[in-house]
Amino acid sequence: MVGTAEILLEDSIRLAAKAEAAGVDVDLVIGEEMFHVWPFFAAILPEGQEALGKIGTFIRHHLKG
Repeated sequence: MVGTAEILLEDSIRLAAKAEAAGVDVDLVIGEEMFHVWPFFAAILPEGQEALGKIGTFIRHHLKG
């Protein structure tokens, strides 16, 4: 997860592309106008709550098996 309002956006996009090219299952989530670590603010940000839901879904999907 990376926000469009943080300095790590381009780095995150490049890392996700390289990981995907190497066969890693990647789900890059780009939060529009979000800042660094916005999921930590789930108690006060609806976007943070949504992000935690996506994190949980990703984890559950990868723990199956």
